[in-house]
Amino acid sequence: MKLTPQQLDYIRSFISKRGFTALDLQMEIIDHVACRVEDMLAADPTVGFEEAVARTHREFGVFGFATLEEAMMKSLTRKYRNQFALELKQWFSFPTVFLVGGFAFLLYQLFFLVATNWLIGIFGFIYLAFAIGVVAYHFKLKRRYKRLMIMRVTNSFVFLPTIILQLGIRLPEFPQSTWPLWIQAGMFTGIILLFAFLFVAFFRLTRFAIRQCQQFEERYPTIS
Repeated sequence: MKLTPQQLDYIRSFISKRGFTALDLQMEIIDHVACRVEDMLAADPTVGFEEAVARTHREFGVFGFATLEEAMMKSLTRKYRNQFALELKQWFSFPTVFLVGGFAFLLYQLFFLVATNWLIGIFGFIYLAFAIGVVAYHFKLKRRYKRLMIMRVTNSFVFLPTIILQLGIRLPEFPQSTWPLWIQAGMFTGIILLFAFLFVAFFRLTRFAIRQCQQFEERYPTIS
């Protein structure tokens, strides 16, 4: 039995009143509850819709949807973690691995050809430009997509590397260090590659989460 737009809106209101604000998490819960209510009404047509929603809520025991929220959060986290792993795997797959390898070789050679202070300044500026781009991208997103649970994770991809950037500031000290130049060049290359991957992962994971929400909105257009 398919639920009406009014019934779907009732479920959304019922769930949102229980404090689920992250859009992707909210949609996962709505989908789960809607499917369960549909099955319940199909099995026993004499059960009223609101009673079916209440029964679904009671099925999760004294903690209600808190139990379902925990399960859905784990499911979403696992989905996003798997997607992140796929993004990393793609960097080591053909033909991307040749592009990454070529970029790494270029970075490695730049360390020997360009003064360290200039390298720090150039890549610091590029990092800042990308960070501003991320903020602008986030600002242009539709309001409801800003409440995705994945946003809390992907934002850290961009801003947590500033901690690593502090290590980069110490690169001018490397020529006076006892470390071999090839190790210093390798560290420089690794840091830049990490930054590049995290920026790419930010956009791709965000787009992945938005596509998931859009598919849900196509299934339940009245609650988008």
